[in-house]
Amino acid sequence: MSAPLRYLSESDVAALLPPIAEQIDVVSEALAQVADRRAHQPPKRAIETSDSGRFVHLMPAAINGRSGRIVGTKWISGGGGLPIGGVLIVEEQATSVRSLVSAGALTAARTAAVSGAALRAVHGDGYSPNRIALVGGGVQAHSHRAMLAALYPQAGVSFYTRRSASELPLRAGDRVTERLEEALHGAEILVTAAAFGTPPRSVALNELASGATIIVIDYDSTLRGEHVALLRAHGPVRLMTDSAEQFNATRETGKLEGWPEIHEEIGAPRAPEPGAVTIVNHLGIAACDLALADLLLERALERGVGTLLPR
Repeated sequence: MSAPLRYLSESDVAALLPPIAEQIDVVSEALAQVADRRAHQPPKRAIETSDSGRFVHLMPAAINGRSGRIVGTKWISGGGGLPIGGVLIVEEQATSVRSLVSAGALTAARTAAVSGAALRAVHGDGYSPNRIALVGGGVQAHSHRAMLAALYPQAGVSFYTRRSASELPLRAGDRVTERLEEALHGAEILVTAAAFGTPPRSVALNELASGATIIVIDYDSTLRGEHVALLRAHGPVRLMTDSAEQFNATRETGKLEGWPEIHEEIGAPRAPEPGAVTIVNHLGIAACDLALADLLLERALERGVGTLLPR
């Protein structure tokens, strides 16, 4: 008889997630595998739907896991007023399906952890920003605020969002601004986490601190190609992503209009040009989901967490 599948629900995933610093370590290793091609990370496949506001993605990958080669595919959907949900199918050593992992909380944690890995890659240890701006107030705002608190506990965050203060993960020193320019003023780090399909708006990037780092997790909902071109016209700009193949394939589909190609990856950072603004646009790759899921499944087995499903 085949061993049963282990299914981790959203509540299981939330209970099993390790401290944020460990999450960042795990995805950093996956990003390094992507950069040196130890991981097989083909671009995600977008599935067409009749609702233009909704997305459905099929995301495959293979990485070296904690106990051997693992292969997996994430099925993820959201947008159009729907929350992000889906499942990650994990196959160990390409022999049999090992488990199913709910992908909502996993995606939120993975995205914030990749942003944390990017900040580490850009700034190393010992960096201590004072002002951070965060555009958006949804799930990713919550996961990113927790990540930022873990890396930079002394920094206050200025939120710009349509949501009320009671809906936000505010911490001591944080504030909610009525104008985007006010949030950006003097910020050393900007995280853009607006809802997909947000109408274009004016983004006064000149309000940011010199040499700021911009973490883009909303494709081009906030930072459009014209903003990148304007920054490049006024000084050096460093562009990074999680997977160059993924980013450039997405760009060729007509999304990310006006963005240039990106070749520098978070997993293999290069020496920056002095004074450069750094833009990290990461789109989400299954290699990082797999790495986190592998750790969660190890912890689930140790603790007897999850539901066993007969084959």
